[in-house]
Amino acid sequence: MGLKYFTRCPFQINNNYNLYIMENNGYKSRLRSSFISKLFTTIILLTYAVFAIGQVQKPFIQRTSVYSPTKTIYSIKGDFTMIGNTNLTLQNYSDVTLNSNNIMILVDADADATTTNSSSATLTFSTENGAIPSCSNIIYAGLYWTGRTDPYVTTAQKCNIKVKGPGMSYYQTFTANVNDILYPGDNDMYAGYIEVTDLVQQNGVGEYWVADMALTTGNGSSTGYYGGWGMVVVYENNKMNWRDVTVFDGYAYVVGNTTVSYDLPVSGFNTVQYGNVNMKLGMMAGEGDVGIAGDYFQIQKVSDASWLTLNHAGNSANNFFNSSVFTGGNARNPNLLNNTGMDISMFNIPNTNNEVITNNQTSTTFRYGSTQDTYIIFCIAMAVDAHVPEPEGLNMVQSIGNVPYNTGDPLIAYPGDKIEYQLEVRNRGTEAINNARVVIPIPYASTYVSSVSNILFTPAPTPNNLYFDPTMGANGSIIWDIGTLPLPANPDDLLGTLTYRLRATTDCNLLTNIDCPPKIILDGTISGTGAISQVSTTLDFIQGYQSQGPCGGVPIYNPLIITIEAEDYIAQNCAGQSNINLTYCNIGNTIPITQVAGNFLAGSHFYNEYPVTNTSIEYTINNPFPATPGTTTYF
Repeated sequence: MGLKYFTRCPFQINNNYNLYIMENNGYKSRLRSSFISKLFTTIILLTYAVFAIGQVQKPFIQRTSVYSPTKTIYSIKGDFTMIGNTNLTLQNYSDVTLNSNNIMILVDADADATTTNSSSATLTFSTENGAIPSCSNIIYAGLYWTGRTDPYVTTAQKCNIKVKGPGMSYYQTFTANVNDILYPGDNDMYAGYIEVTDLVQQNGVGEYWVADMALTTGNGSSTGYYGGWGMVVVYENNKMNWRDVTVFDGYAYVVGNTTVSYDLPVSGFNTVQYGNVNMKLGMMAGEGDVGIAGDYFQIQKVSDASWLTLNHAGNSANNFFNSSVFTGGNARNPNLLNNTGMDISMFNIPNTNNEVITNNQTSTTFRYGSTQDTYIIFCIAMAVDAHVPEPEGLNMVQSIGNVPYNTGDPLIAYPGDKIEYQLEVRNRGTEAINNARVVIPIPYASTYVSSVSNILFTPAPTPNNLYFDPTMGANGSIIWDIGTLPLPANPDDLLGTLTYRLRATTDCNLLTNIDCPPKIILDGTISGTGAISQVSTTLDFIQGYQSQGPCGGVPIYNPLIITIEAEDYIAQNCAGQSNINLTYCNIGNTIPITQVAGNFLAGSHFYNEYPVTNTSIEYTINNPFPATPGTTTYF
């Protein structure tokens, strides 16, 4: 049995299932530019949030990032936000005119002759508790677009989109997978998705333009034509409150002129233990009309199981989907009241006396329906005030090649150098933490050498077990099962250290490959369960704190990156090149992406073909590589 994978980063997996990766121009990795959760995550202790769906065309599932494919709930000091706009409007615009039975024209606001349609919206972040938006870390960004077209617009056209961020002088083209989310969709209403975390990390807050959606102009009869886009961004800032944030997408189609309702149960979050509970909801939908009533969105109240009909300042309880973009006052171009079928809303759910959602709650249920209007829902995001234990892992480089490392020096190693790291463990929360665990996946350009732990409080915890697991992930992982971290009198008190050593790779296949630059990109997680709250959390390592400027005191979540200088070594030792040989035995019917991704740069994507098209299959945490008998080629 075998799998044969071609990419520009060569490797080969042998035994029961074989992956052969050879030189080919069909792959380009992407490296994150600021903190986000790492791609190679081995342990997630959060309970998964689940949408139990009914009568939807494509089930709503949690959307995850390529950098953290197993993380479905973001327990962060931070929030999510949404922006978006319409790219299609009325020829004879008014605030109350429907797009049905009226002539629609393209919006093209960017003064760029190369685009046929375009609009913009400005991304901003919260200033809660004095948070500075420019100091926020972008964890995840997803772009959605939707429209109703005539049947002759192809799926390939609908899958393509152009995006331009603040300061960019050109548009970047993205192509969605055909299974994200649904094409062509019911009544010719489609919805597409692509992750744009890299682009948003690189460009930050400011004006984003989206152009050249597949749209149809003219008179779309009784349903009408519409088209627009929305972006959801999850971000963190150390000054903000703790929240559990999750993003779902799918395709729910509600037929007009029928009385229907569907329930969407949600579970897996952890609300705060005490005090008021705040809950924010985000929604993207298509074809809700400004003047057709009867559509609604509700949440079940925990106090008496009755249903609270929701609305915000831009709509009404009896016309929830009304072509409004209500995202907190973000600047838009054009800035229209009537967005002719495009709904993007973000609002707080009223929760007087915690009647809707209360302390220590982990689930709720939404209900949506209609008596007249036709619409689709394709993205829902939510954030609840959360209680999260706060273990901290401060990860630092101690020495490279037996030379002590001084902060500020270049992080450079040579092939074969030993690199010594030290992890400092603290508890900065409000309760002791049980089952504390450290997980450090070994980067692809290094190998494990040794590790030793040191407990600095008494009595020593149990099990306090430190070991290297070669089977966890693609290149093995260091595991430290600490036991219980006490709550110290001072949150700065050091509770333990882990000193560990890695060796920079001498593998010529890695060192000579121009598209897999030899870098040791190291990150890890520290997890545990609150002794009082019983809430589980998994937090990423930090590498220190901003020391000056407006972001002083803010944790730095970027991974530690050591560049391997290999030119002389290559000249002396790398005359030829062969495949990397990796072996997995009895792996089952599929090969999880977590078994493969650790051999590549964080954020790598894997496909069944190259060049990537709208029909290409991407392999993700929800769509693992098939363990097909014989040999199959991937990119």
